[in-house]
Amino acid sequence: MKLNIKSLNYSTILTIWLIVVLTIWGELSNSFKTFLAVSTGHHWITKGMLSLIFFVVVYFMISKIVKDRADSTNWAINTSIATILAVIIIFGFYLWHFVP
Repeated sequence: MKLNIKSLNYSTILTIWLIVVLTIWGELSNSFKTFLAVSTGHHWITKGMLSLIFFVVVYFMISKIVKDRADSTNWAINTSIATILAVIIIFGFYLWHFVP
C-alpha cells in the first residue's frame, strides 16, 4: 500500500488544529473537560483517541479526493509551520489563562 503524502499532510495539519481546539475548549469549559475525562479516564487519553480516529478518517476521505502529486518538502514545511503556530497558540493561551 502506497501512502498518499498530500493526504497525510492535510490530515496531520487538520489533526493539529483539532488538538488545539480540544485543548483550549477543555480549559475554558469544565463540563467539556469532565466529559473528556469520564469517557476514558483522563482528558488527554480521550483527546489522543479522538485525534487518532480523526486523523485516520480524514486521511482516507482526503486520499479518495486528492491525487498524490505533492512535493514532500513543501508539505513538510507547511506541517512544520502549522505545528509551530499551534504551539505558540497553546502556549500563549496558557500564559494568558494561568499566569496572573
